[in-house]
Order: sequence, then C-alpha cells, then structure tokens
Amino acid sequence: MNRLVYERFGSKNGFVRFLGHSFLAQIGAYRRFSNVMPENFQRLVFICSGNICRSPLAEVYARSLGKQAASCGLNCGDGFPADPRAIQFARAHGLTLDRHRTVNVRNFEFRDTDFIVVMEPSHISSFRGKVDRNFPVLLAGSYCRTPIPYIHDPFNCCDEFFTRCEGKVMEAVRGICG
Repeated sequence: MNRLVYERFGSKNGFVRFLGHSFLAQIGAYRRFSNVMPENFQRLVFICSGNICRSPLAEVYARSLGKQAASCGLNCGDGFPADPRAIQFARAHGLTLDRHRTVNVRNFEFRDTDFIVVMEPSHISSFRGKVDRNFPVLLAGSYCRTPIPYIHDPFNCCDEFFTRCEGKVMEAVRGICG
C-alpha cells in the first residue's frame, strides 16, 4: 500500500493534499482558476516552488509548441540548474533544460501581457503575496485530459512519481497550448 501511495502521490502528505484539493475542486473552489484563457496574453509564465522540476519543463515544452514562455519559482534562489531528473526527462522527450537557471519570482521581469500558470492552489496566494500586480492565473492541471487542481512537487519523491508528475506537466501544457 505504501509503495502505491509513493508512486501515485509522492508521499502520504501528497495523497492527503490531492484528496483535499480534489474535494475543493468538486465543490467549485477553483473554478475561476480553471479553463480561463485571456485573449490578450502574449507569454505564458509557469510558476512552481523551486523552478527546477515542473515550471522549467513546462516552459521548454510550451516553447517547443510555438508559444512564448518563461518560468520562475516562488521559493528558490537565482541561478541554479534544473533537477538532473528533469533534465533527463526533458531530454527523453526531445527537449533540453541544459541551460535553465532558476529565477525567483521576486526577481522575475513580468510583462503586462503575461498569463500566469501555477502548479498548485497554494501557489496562487503565494504568488499574489509576492508580486504586486494583478495577473490572470490558471491552475495548470485544469488543462489535463482529466482535470486536476494539484500537480505535486516531485523533487523529493521516488523516480516513478517524478516521471508521473512531469508527464502531468506536459499533458497540462498540451492542453493549454492546444
């Protein structure tokens, strides 16, 4: 049972968060952050916690699909490379994260026409608390084939779950860019 939880949800806490956010999504708590696409955006800005796993993959994948894209992290320093597993995952899908370097959201240069895409509901309030501008925000997972409000941070998780999360990120980006 524990192995199944770790492979599908990353951790016991990840399982609990997934259930809680799924319930909140069912009752409509995240409706305004789902399937909303403003007409005048020019660049997708993908945001996650550390800017080493989820958001850099989303950025390079969106660019490969012809979109302007960037990424940054809510809780990171500047100038660090992507996670080695993210680099390997990207490479296996014909993408490269070799030149990626982290950027903290507070040091990121936002544009008026940016559209913000976050990986977790908690990122919404964290982003708004750190950035003093009102941008449209979307939950990435709401664009998966089966919409989910929460794409867990795979950083400290097993390889199976890491691959699962990065696959969800790519699925979400395909939905957004499609």
